Amino acid sequence: MSSASLIEPLSARVFLLGDAAGDTADVLTQSLSEHGALQSAIRGLGGLSTSALQAVNQEIATVTNGLLNLDLGNLLVSGWCKYTDLTKAAKRTLASPDSEEIVVLATHRIVSTHHPSVDLIVNEAKAHTFVFELTVVFDVDGVAAVVRRGDLVALRGGKCVVTATLTLEGTPLELTRKGSIDLGLVVPLRRPIPLAQEAAFP
Repeated sequence: MSSASLIEPLSARVFLLGDAAGDTADVLTQSLSEHGALQSAIRGLGGLSTSALQAVNQEIATVTNGLLNLDLGNLLVSGWCKYTDLTKAAKRTLASPDSEEIVVLATHRIVSTHHPSVDLIVNEAKAHTFVFELTVVFDVDGVAAVVRRGDLVALRGGKCVVTATLTLEGTPLELTRKGSIDLGLVVPLRRPIPLAQEAAFP
């Protein structure tokens, strides 16, 4: 596991693979081959040629590439939308449109987990289902959120460490990375982010 300080807005793909992100599918295909992921998952399945195995590896890598396109800033904001202190501040500022609240977020962790899958079809029958798991963990400390009219409008200070892990069920494949991110860049507040819907307050 490596650590890095990142200063640009990023997706899970860029975070996990760094400079190689532009060729993610090729990198993942190589990783799948090196770990013998396909062979481990379908050990009991015969009749697949070498070229067929390569094609399946490439297709799995393509699916994974799409999964890794998730925006880390959006995942973090989705977690904050469930954070009680923020949602309460959003409700209060919706009720008093001229007000503004600064919410100091206690040290907290947000976990976002995703499970996409792809079916392998051989001779018109499903031979195997490949199930991925992408887990992104945000450890946030000392962030002050500015809330106005039910929206998150600014972030001040604080630290955030992200740990992202990608695995493929039934195989030894595991990609993981841990690094510090700049919240002001990962969550660029060029426009307010709604924390509550005005319609919820008659």
